[in-house]
This record gives sequence, C-alpha cells and structure tokens, in this order.
Amino acid sequence: MEAIILFVACLFSFAAGLISFLFFFKYKKQFFFHIFLIMASFFLICTNSFYALLNGAIGGRIFICIFGGVLSLLFSYGLTGFIMDIIHTSSEAVIRKVLSLYSIAVLVFAIVLVFVPAVKHPSVLLNIFGIWIPAFFAVLIGIIFFKRIDKGSFRKEKWIITVLAVLNLALAFVIKAVPFVFIISVSVLIYHIFYRYYFSSPMARTEKTLTQEFINDFSITKREQEIILSLLEGKSNKELADSLFVSEKTIESHLANIYRKVGVKNRLELFSRLQK
Repeated sequence: MEAIILFVACLFSFAAGLISFLFFFKYKKQFFFHIFLIMASFFLICTNSFYALLNGAIGGRIFICIFGGVLSLLFSYGLTGFIMDIIHTSSEAVIRKVLSLYSIAVLVFAIVLVFVPAVKHPSVLLNIFGIWIPAFFAVLIGIIFFKRIDKGSFRKEKWIITVLAVLNLALAFVIKAVPFVFIISVSVLIYHIFYRYYFSSPMARTEKTLTQEFINDFSITKREQEIILSLLEGKSNKELADSLFVSEKTIESHLANIYRKVGVKNRLELFSRLQK
C-alpha cells in the first residue's frame, strides 16, 4: 500500500510541477514559478522515499547535506514566495528579499554541515530550518492576513482546502504515508486552480459571448475577450487582476487598449457599443 501511495505521489507531484513550469514559461508570472518550486521539492521527497523503500536509504553525509540543502532551498523559497503572492505582497517588498536570503542561507548552512562532523544528525536541522520554519511562517502569515486571501483569487477554493486538511488529519491515524497523501492532495488542488482560472475561460463559464464580427472588426485578442466578458459579469479591476494573476495596472493597460480599439472612453460606452 505504501509503495502504491509513494508511486502515485511521484506521478502527481511531477505532473503538477510540469504544469506549473509550463504556465510560468507561458505567462511569466512568479506565482507559477513558486508553485513549481514547491512541487519540485515534493517530487524530490517522493522519489527519494520511493527509492529508499525499494533499495534502501542512500547513505553518506555529503548526499544527506546536499540533498537536504537543495530540498530546503526549493521548498522554503517556493512556499514563502507563494504565501506572499496570495496575500498580494508587492514584488519589491523588503520581506520578499529577506525570505529569499533566508532560503539561500539554509542552502549555505547545509553545505557547511558537510564539514562539521560534530553534528550527528544534519537532516534533523535541515528539516527544522528548511521545512518546518518556512511552513510555520506560511501558516502564521495566512492566518494573520486571512482577509486578503478571503477577498483574493482563492476564496472559492476554501472548502476544498478545508476538506483536504480534514482528510489528511483523519488519515494520520490510519496510514503511515500521510505526507505523501498530502502531496497528492496538494497536486489535485493545483490542477483545480489551473483549470478554474485558465482552462475554463469566461466564455466557457457563462452564456455571454462576443460576436465574431465584433472580434474581427476591432481586432480583439483572446485576453481582451476574457476581460470584456469579465466586465460583463460585473467584475471590478481588482477582481480581474486577482483572477488573472496580474496587477491592476496591467488590467488598466488592457482596458485602455480595448477602449482605443473600440473607440469608447469607459466601460459604460463599451457596454452600449456591445448592445448595438
């Protein structure tokens, strides 16, 4: 049973990581890069555990320290960056730079441990500094700034997160491979978020459509079509920015281009033109 769970966790984390990387490559958003780092760290955990289950654990102080250092770097940088994203912290904020330096410091610490044999269990220290402390920080920030998350892109995912949390807590008393069930759960959540916000466009989610004549006459791009349809749904610029993972300035720039193409000055005139 444990081998099956580990194998599925390897597949799911790899697939979620690959999707994250492809979205980062396409949209150039740090949000996807941070998810990619988290899923990459999960994949390393799963594959190492799966290999250890089949062939025995890989020994050697050098391997433990370097592997733990890389894992800590990926996880701590990815998770702290992710929590900064979902509470809408500026990319230039000092806290982001401090957290980046912390992740690098953990990697340097891991390399130093290679040459300090007096420390008998380096993996324990790396787990504390590279995984548990960043995880505690992410949870604490999420609680403190819960209202920002509640008003942001993931407010409709709260029930899914709650169900997954209860599921993993329940399984903690049933099976030993709980961390890997958690990884599978997170992967499923990642699939859901990507599908909800990118694979399911406003055209697919609503009955509102733009005529092909309107699209052709004003050279409306696919992104501009999504924005116009979202306006028809009554979304504000802030809600548009949250759902598309961009800044409000980017939305304002898109709207300016749309108004210029259509020959209107505001969304009311745009709605009037659409009705005609």
